[in-house]
Amino acid sequence: MNDFTTINDFIADRFTPTKWEGADKKAKFARQFIRFVQSDFAKCQFPKTFYVRLSLTFGHIAHFNQSGFFDTFFATTEGKVRFLRMTLAHPCWGDPAFNYSDVERALQSWLREGAVLSKYELRLADETEVEERAVLLKLQAKFGNQPE
Repeated sequence: MNDFTTINDFIADRFTPTKWEGADKKAKFARQFIRFVQSDFAKCQFPKTFYVRLSLTFGHIAHFNQSGFFDTFFATTEGKVRFLRMTLAHPCWGDPAFNYSDVERALQSWLREGAVLSKYELRLADETEVEERAVLLKLQAKFGNQPE
């Protein structure tokens, strides 16, 4: 079985240990990633150890510190969509004996299987519409319905 559909599929036997860390650490990171996404990217699910590893995967960078990384990607729906798009677009290069490319591919599979990006894109579209309608009402109140 190559599919990763539930958190229970992310066990050490499914990953290659690196020269520096065992496969159990890879599986633990993967399960934390899933819990983080399932929590709607809750700050309480973003401990420093998870941030450090996440900033080293999927082509992400540290954004100076944990708070900067969180604010960049998880404070708004737009940031979450950007994070998910970047994560899914990452090519997962390298040898899993030296990096987390096997975990990256597995998590991408999980994200695709659950249509996670689509759900956040729909949420963002809804939020954008609400904001734009509020601006429209404000402008109509200020200028009325003037013909062009």
